[in-house]
Amino acid sequence: MAKRILIIGSHGMLGQDLVKVFEADQDWHVFAFDRDQIDIGSEESLRKKIEEVDPQAVVNATGYNAVDKCESDEIEYELAKKINGYGPGILAKIGKEKGIPIVHYSTDYVFDGEKEEYDENTKPAPISNYGRSKFLGEEEIQKHAEKFWLIRTSKLFGQPGKSAMSKKSFFDTMILLAKDNQILKVVDEEKSCFTYTPDLALETKKIIEEKIPFGIYHVVNEGPCTWFEAAVELFKIAKMDVEVFPVASSEFPRPAKRPKSSVLVNTKLKPLRHYTKALKEYLDNNYNF
Repeated sequence: MAKRILIIGSHGMLGQDLVKVFEADQDWHVFAFDRDQIDIGSEESLRKKIEEVDPQAVVNATGYNAVDKCESDEIEYELAKKINGYGPGILAKIGKEKGIPIVHYSTDYVFDGEKEEYDENTKPAPISNYGRSKFLGEEEIQKHAEKFWLIRTSKLFGQPGKSAMSKKSFFDTMILLAKDNQILKVVDEEKSCFTYTPDLALETKKIIEEKIPFGIYHVVNEGPCTWFEAAVELFKIAKMDVEVFPVASSEFPRPAKRPKSSVLVNTKLKPLRHYTKALKEYLDNNYNF
């Protein structure tokens, strides 16, 4: 008898890879919904779907990620808190009531960036509204759920999602810019780890199947770097003739503050492969250079 998994946010970059990974395994029956079919901020909507599916686990891959928009716009910040914070809290309550474990994703942006790196036990201190909305989600999950895996990750890259709220990854954006520009300025700050969404999806499946202890986990690909260092690697792997110049973040002023360094240290799980290996696989599968 196949186990049932409910995936929310199935049209996002991570959501679509979660669907692929679980659907590739006949032991799982996948029920996947995006915002047009399920509202993370509505108890009625969540309860209805959870009762229909009666899943062995719920994976919440929804997320508001317009970092600058919610810094400068109060209405957007309220939306960020609903999607990233209070919605996951509602999900956690229903999960507790029905004894269903919840997987929820958070971010390195819950940290202030004053230290070089952060392990699973470091106390969050967000410096942006986006970071505050994600930390709210962490608090809500821990307050209301008994069975949860809270996975912090950073700098996702993979196939662009089909959802309207899904963004292109840094690497896709760089390749696009390089088509018209032989010289690019890239911020040589904000050191953290890239995470390949197919790798994160596989690791999520493993966490659920192996029933590892509930709690907080850091899941990122190996190889901390700045945006500039990653761009250099990208063009080297892609064999593209692009000159990349390191600049300070002040060259590109943005409303939201970013952590200077927010390297997530994973002390609990087997590490994922180096991001350059994952990046090579992504480029080979998606581009003809």
